[in-house]
Order: sequence, then structure tokens, then C-alpha cells
Amino acid sequence: MSDHSSLPVRELRHPVAKGWLVHSFTALGAVCGMFGLIAVADGKAEQAILWLAIAMILDGVDGPVARAWCVKENVPRIDGYTLDLIVDFVTCIVIPVVFMHQFGMLPEGWSLVIGAFVLFMSALWMSRTDQEAEDSFFNGFPCEWNMIVPTLYLLDSGPWVTGVVCVLLSLTQLTNWKFVHPMRVRRFRPITITVTVIWLATVIAMTYDLPNQNEVGKYLLVACPLYIVGLGVWRTFGAGAIADTAPATSDVSHLTGS
Repeated sequence: MSDHSSLPVRELRHPVAKGWLVHSFTALGAVCGMFGLIAVADGKAEQAILWLAIAMILDGVDGPVARAWCVKENVPRIDGYTLDLIVDFVTCIVIPVVFMHQFGMLPEGWSLVIGAFVLFMSALWMSRTDQEAEDSFFNGFPCEWNMIVPTLYLLDSGPWVTGVVCVLLSLTQLTNWKFVHPMRVRRFRPITITVTVIWLATVIAMTYDLPNQNEVGKYLLVACPLYIVGLGVWRTFGAGAIADTAPATSDVSHLTGS
């Protein structure tokens, strides 16, 4: 006689193990950050960029999987938000800032000042209780320095160009200027994900090919930031603007591993 009550158990086989697997996957980002920081200290820009790229892939995968496997409910002992916040602050902010200083990407005499400003503003953004609007667009630049810095490095941007870009993006972090979340924003999601994947593939390919410069690759690198900024302008000021009436919340789902 079959026991139908056991069906849900079989359908969600080893949910706790799956939860720990996802949390471990997220925590690997810290290990990538360690290797990335060591690469920066050793003056190996290409290795540092590749470690940041790996960490970005881990960060992009763990969230959707965690939600699909109900990790928050099955492994409540680990706070996925806190775990992801720790990893992101290192890989998305600290390492890119140190990278810019180490490899002379910022204006002489202003490197530490601009770097400190980026860290200061990013720390405040990480603490916002309203990081996302009701349609999952970010409010303010979401500390994606791990995308901006490799792009500017591979484009061989001048120090003042890099400095101005960093300051302008930092100044948006306490505003409601919108930036798209590649995975959670439903509008244009297939295009957004495609553009992001192409950008990441281009970064990896161009990094492997250094010191050679690929002109086609440069156009692709520029296309992704232009798309993101353009979509943000459309969402903030244009036809995509909607009333942000959702109450503030500390549940920053885009950073959680659960």
C-alpha cells in the first residue's frame, strides 16, 4: 500500500542539503575575493579581473537558485542577506577601488580621495532600506564597481575620465535614479540578460587577450553601460517612470542568498 504522504518529501529531496549547498556557493565569492585581492597586490590585473568575473557569476546564480529551493525556509540558521552583503562589499567595492589605485587608473594625487569617496558612498548605499523600487529597479547606483572598473581598464580610459565616472555614479547612490536589476526586473529581461552575458564574455575574452586591443570588443564593452544607463533614464524620467509607492523595507532581496 503506497504512502502518498511521502510524495512531498520525495519532491523536495534533501532541501536542507540544497540550502547549505547554495550558501556554500555564495560563500565561495569570498574566496574569489581573496584571490582577487592578492592578484591586485601582486600587480596582476588580468588575474584580478578574472577572479572578479568568477565572483560575479557566482553572485548571479545563487539568488535565483536560492529562491527556487526555498533556502531561507530550509536553512534559517544562515542569513543569506548578511552572507551576500559581506561578499559583495569585498568583491563589488573594496577590490575594484584598490584595483583603480594600484594600477594608476585615477588622477595623480586624487586616487585615495576618489577611492575613499567611492567606498564612503557605497557603504551608505549598502545600508539603504529602499535599495529597490516596487518593480525591482535599483534606487541609485548599486555598487557594481566590479563591472565599471574592469570596463574602464580594458577601454584604457584616462585617469580623469575614470575619476569623473566614479564620482558621478557615487553621487547617484543616495538618489532615486534608477538602475536595472538584470535578473529581477521583468521588463526587457531577455534583452538585459543577453547584454549582460555578452558584456561578461567580452570582458573575459579581452582580458585573456591582453595586451592586445580588440576594437570590436571595445564597442561591446561600451554598449552594455550605455544600455543600462539608457534604461535607467527611461525608467526614471521617461515613459517607464511609475510612482514609487511601495513602503521601504530592509529585505534587500537582490543581495540575499536566500
